[in-house]
Amino acid sequence: MFQPLFQVHEVTQDTKELATARKIAAIVAALTFPTIARSQLAYHALPADLEAKLAGYLQGFCQPICAAWQIEDSGVPLAAAGLVIALIFPDSPASFTQSIDSAIMSSEAFSKGMEAGRRDGELYRATGRKGTGLLQILASDFREFCDYSKVAADVSA
Repeated sequence: MFQPLFQVHEVTQDTKELATARKIAAIVAALTFPTIARSQLAYHALPADLEAKLAGYLQGFCQPICAAWQIEDSGVPLAAAGLVIALIFPDSPASFTQSIDSAIMSSEAFSKGMEAGRRDGELYRATGRKGTGLLQILASDFREFCDYSKVAADVSA
């Protein structure tokens, strides 16, 4: 599933920034996809504020990895988050992957998601563990849109 992300810059003719975003997206997708897949999240039914929270989480998770790699371009974590969304939800409407605009980024839901993602990303950067922020978000905010029983045990563990 993640094979296209691992193509090197020279082969894909990507810009250096896009190639870096692909590498970061591959890491974040590999860490978050199992949890989202297990929850059977119905992304097509998410209201806008929950889309914003999920997009914020994914972008927040990308930021500490960018910091560790000393990437200063603020567009890289945003591009990586969009790539993660496209990877995890390949059948999602284009509006979902392109929905990270200034209005979304200034929303409270996006900020809360980003903070949870940043905490998980920092934990991953420091320890190699992925954290429980996504599990807690799924269990609390996304209950109506996922199979809560599949993530409830993970949250309380």
